[in-house]
Amino acid sequence: MIIAAISQKQQILDSIRQLLSEFDASHPFTQGQDQESSHKILTINGGIQQVAAVAEQEHPDLLLLESSDTGTSELQVLSNVTARFPSLGVIMLCPTQSPERLIEVMRVGVREALPTPPTRESLLGAINRFQQRIKQAGMPVRSGKILAFIPCKGGSGATFLATNLAYTLAAQNNQRVALIDFNLQLGDASLFLTDSKPPASIADVARQIHRLDGSFLASSMIQVLPNLGILAAPDEPEKATEIKPEHVNPMLQVATKNYDFVILDIGRRMDAVSIQALDKADMIFPVLQQTLPFIRDAKRLLDAFHSLGYHKEKLRLIVNRYDKKSEITLDDIHNTLRNQVFKSIPNNFSVVDESVNHGVPVFKLAQRSPISKAIEEISNELSQNSERQGRWFKKLFS
Repeated sequence: MIIAAISQKQQILDSIRQLLSEFDASHPFTQGQDQESSHKILTINGGIQQVAAVAEQEHPDLLLLESSDTGTSELQVLSNVTARFPSLGVIMLCPTQSPERLIEVMRVGVREALPTPPTRESLLGAINRFQQRIKQAGMPVRSGKILAFIPCKGGSGATFLATNLAYTLAAQNNQRVALIDFNLQLGDASLFLTDSKPPASIADVARQIHRLDGSFLASSMIQVLPNLGILAAPDEPEKATEIKPEHVNPMLQVATKNYDFVILDIGRRMDAVSIQALDKADMIFPVLQQTLPFIRDAKRLLDAFHSLGYHKEKLRLIVNRYDKKSEITLDDIHNTLRNQVFKSIPNNFSVVDESVNHGVPVFKLAQRSPISKAIEEISNELSQNSERQGRWFKKLFS
């Protein structure tokens, strides 16, 4: 990384060079995954009028500019340079630290304003923050998949499958997973994986939607694993009214930028909020069982999805508690619903009962059980599809 320091005071330039040399020794700048390079430090005795020439000739990554109470015309010079070189980071050393002055310099593209003369902590801290921004800007933008689980009828096991798939994706396939409980009035998804109390709920996030970012979202979740968080439903049903349809898109946009998979546990209630969430889902998993009431309600639900314009490719039917000896076969379900069954989950009542009662995922409780293997199969398939798509994008843009 090239750092250029411009000041009319040689003492400040000498101090900056010494501090940067110390920083260079302890915090080498990483240019690639395994390639490291020391800083190239340029010191120029001059003022803001030299900024354009330095930017054009030396192409620095970071500019340290010592400035007196610069006038409007000189700030315009700096504004022109930052407009022409948008990737150039500028840290200004200002004797005046008034709020009005800070606003003025920020408007012309200055990232940080430090008091002069700079202290070791303030200067090296600002440079470190700039390096972190460069690293983050160089990382590929995450675009996670949204998977929505919805019961065709009460008691289908949709929440059990959603929570256990989330855990398996994180624990077995090393994916970053966010589980959001959209069963707003009666949601209890977190209890399937942990007895920890949620630090916040989806209603709390909606209430502060204006400040939602990746860090705020993560801090609102129960961290079941380092790479698995649950955003819980409101603890009081009346708080469900605080979540509006316009809150859904910001939540999911932030979630997909920070997680590989965003799993939504949708309750049976079809309203504007749940439809907004389903609209954004890449895949919808209606969950049913091998009985006529389930199949009847599944038909109604699929008809509703058809009226919403959802293609069949978006829908993945899951038959839970599958019994191959049942009078109603998978072919019967396919022929009645005119949708292919994506997966069948075997009936493993004793394991499921123990898992639910203790709040322990089946992958952790009984990894070799038939139901755990079935969920692991779905997890592996989703992860492989995600990896193939990631490699395709890298090849396309390489």
